[in-house]
Amino acid sequence: MAKFVPAARAVIAASVLAAAVTAAPAAAHARPGGSDPSPQTGPIFNSPVSGTAKRDAIASRVARLIAGTPKGSRIAIAMYHFSSMDTAAQLVAAARRHVSVQVVLDHESSAYAAFKRLKRGLGTDTKKASWVVVCEEDRGCIGPEFNHNKFFLFSTTGDAQDMVVQTSANATDGARDTQWNDALVLRDPAVYAAYLSYFQDLAAQHHKLDYHRIVQAGKYRLDFFPWAKGNPIGQALDQVSCAGGTRIRLSLGHFTVASIARRLWKLDDAGCRVQVVFDIIGPGTLRALTKKGGRHGGPETRYLTEGGRTTYAHSKYLLIDGRYQGRPQEVVFTGSNNYTSVGFHGHDEAMITVADAQLEQEYAGNFDAVFKHGRTVKSADSVPEAVLEPPDPEQADRSRE
Repeated sequence: MAKFVPAARAVIAASVLAAAVTAAPAAAHARPGGSDPSPQTGPIFNSPVSGTAKRDAIASRVARLIAGTPKGSRIAIAMYHFSSMDTAAQLVAAARRHVSVQVVLDHESSAYAAFKRLKRGLGTDTKKASWVVVCEEDRGCIGPEFNHNKFFLFSTTGDAQDMVVQTSANATDGARDTQWNDALVLRDPAVYAAYLSYFQDLAAQHHKLDYHRIVQAGKYRLDFFPWAKGNPIGQALDQVSCAGGTRIRLSLGHFTVASIARRLWKLDDAGCRVQVVFDIIGPGTLRALTKKGGRHGGPETRYLTEGGRTTYAHSKYLLIDGRYQGRPQEVVFTGSNNYTSVGFHGHDEAMITVADAQLEQEYAGNFDAVFKHGRTVKSADSVPEAVLEPPDPEQADRSRE
């Protein structure tokens, strides 16, 4: 059963969980060079094809947030792939100025030099202020597959408190150089509290097949995984009406849940404008998207894959602009989870849903840029093998990005 935690309880949880770490007012501390005195909120999009500044947009913002943390504050990170030596050095430097730096990584990251740098600089004793830990091998910290999370929490940075960065980007050079990624930066005590509670469960490695926690924090709905069954995307699409010309845009790294593809096809058939861009897709999902006979030609589908290309789609967001839940809304769903069976049911993941017109429009602008670089899918037989999920069950549906 899903656990619903109201915002008020989430705020209280933040106070309890953070009690051991008291953040002094940022104004009382000299800010390190390269920090943001007043950190901005909102979306960040990187582009691997538009010059250094846009390529490094997400990593640079994270670096400034790390640099802005004062003595006594806390940084908490959950990450799948962590191989960035730059980010590792920034975190170790923060710990040296007496910031509590706490990092939970999937076991796969233990092979990277960046992890070894974190281990030397932070230690692994979770009873101390700073530490790095990894999930058990061949499983997640909570779920049975692996920890696919990609988020940063800052108790204080610059003059801001309760900062959350939910991103699709791993802490890797490839996330900057070859991938189209997004990040959403929020300043909200209830959102921060909910993420911090989830982070604590990850760090404690409370294994559970049905974590399925949903938190309503003001206008933000937060989903934490794994779920034993069902998924919030399918549930959301069931609440879309195409009356008035609703638009649906999906940018995804890995797409294998055919039931979601079938919903998208039906919505297009009902008069919605549906656009999809992806990196890797399951054969059944592709057939569902390209099914013949639709009254409006079927979803506009493109691929932007790393197979034979230098850049590829890696974000995991869905946009709805039109009638949703019975009224006109502009909604963004974004997080770390690909639309795969293990992404919803096996991984440690997090997702944010919010109705916000300006935010949706900013995401739509990014979608248009990514979609423009994709190649049109004309039929299920028109895509190269590199686009299709591997037939080997040991490799298929793993969402390893």
